[in-house]
Amino acid sequence: MAVPPVPPANGSTPKGAIAAPKKMPARSDPSSPKDNPESKSRRFRYHAEDWLCLLAVYVAFFILFEPKLYRPGIVFDGNANAQIAEAQAWWQGRLDVPKRWLDTAVYDGKFYSHFPLLFTIISAAVVPFFGGVPHWILVLLALPVPLLCFELCRRVSGSPQWGAVLGVGLLSGTSLWPVLKKVVIGASPYHVNHVLATMALLAFLIEWFGRRRVWACGLTLLLATLARQLTIGLALPLVWLAWREGDPAGRFRRMGIVALFLTLAVGVPLLANTLKFDRPWNSGYMLIYEGRTDDMFARDARAHGLFSPYFLPRNLYYMNAGFPNLYRIESEGRPQWLLKPNQMGTGIWWTTPVLLFLLVGIRRILRDPPRRMLLGGALLTIAALLLFHATGAYQRGYNRFSLDYVPVLFALAIPAATRSGWRWLTPVLVVWSVLYFRFIMQWPFVRIL
Repeated sequence: MAVPPVPPANGSTPKGAIAAPKKMPARSDPSSPKDNPESKSRRFRYHAEDWLCLLAVYVAFFILFEPKLYRPGIVFDGNANAQIAEAQAWWQGRLDVPKRWLDTAVYDGKFYSHFPLLFTIISAAVVPFFGGVPHWILVLLALPVPLLCFELCRRVSGSPQWGAVLGVGLLSGTSLWPVLKKVVIGASPYHVNHVLATMALLAFLIEWFGRRRVWACGLTLLLATLARQLTIGLALPLVWLAWREGDPAGRFRRMGIVALFLTLAVGVPLLANTLKFDRPWNSGYMLIYEGRTDDMFARDARAHGLFSPYFLPRNLYYMNAGFPNLYRIESEGRPQWLLKPNQMGTGIWWTTPVLLFLLVGIRRILRDPPRRMLLGGALLTIAALLLFHATGAYQRGYNRFSLDYVPVLFALAIPAATRSGWRWLTPVLVVWSVLYFRFIMQWPFVRIL
């Protein structure tokens, strides 16, 4: 009877024997709590390298940001923002505002703000003390944005260096940059609401790629919807999270938490609609077009409603392409061709091409349930915006509506942007996006011939 050879003590393969194939370890994903056992305990324990990279993001922010961050004595009142006027009216025991601004609703002879309530609530907390909202309050709203961008990108990529590179790309290389500037300059209600919603979305995503606590995801989604209603699309991954992840014994408790937050997200606006416009489903949006006969969006809303498949071609173009307009002029008897940014909406793919890594990593996204659910939530928001009667205009060279879903797409693109064979291209694409949003989109025109 043959005796099998005894393997040497040093673990090498005996002469003449066939080595057993080595088992290759599975590739880990630092953005997944399952693959990163330290994610739950060390996420916010920054080391020196993390702090330096975060500092680099803030240095880039302060260098690139043009508006003055210190303007003592500047207080924005109801003349600058209808939501501030609404907050002042609350303290006077009224729901209506004293006069009509652009995009205020006209109902029963009175004027109302139709905007979501989050900034009105914030304003109501400060207007009794300052007579409005001081400029420094808006600066305080803007200053956490670089931190949120860096932390999301650091968390998903698993690298502080990539967190810095992509954090600058998310901050200064998307429509977040011009929107953030308009908030600090003039407290525009449209842009304030976008910044508030984006901050809440970033916090939602940081939690999603971290501990995935249902209550934290629910709270951040509630805040996002109270600033931008269509971010409610992320309720899809939230419901999935409560039902599928965690201890099955606590499933119904988690679903109860989700139900509470979603009830508030839907119920608070419905209550406000009832108090202002007598019906819960009347948001007042159609009422902002009363008396506006020369407005393209007003005519479209009257003809087809606020949401309709009729608007799909227009919204598809301005969301995905939205190229600059080409003009021909005569100068000294010679024709010249100029490119000017259009004001209806600018495509996300060529202004923020890092998003193209979403296509590179799409197979992995679809195989991973948490990422697949996130993508599904973003697609619900995109579908609603494609049916909407307006594009977000006027917005020269950017696309403010994209902020309702671009943070999600950006986060989903990070793994391919940092670990695929094309990752060397990522810094180049970030530089292009920053150059575009900081400089190129502000040029009055580009002469091409």
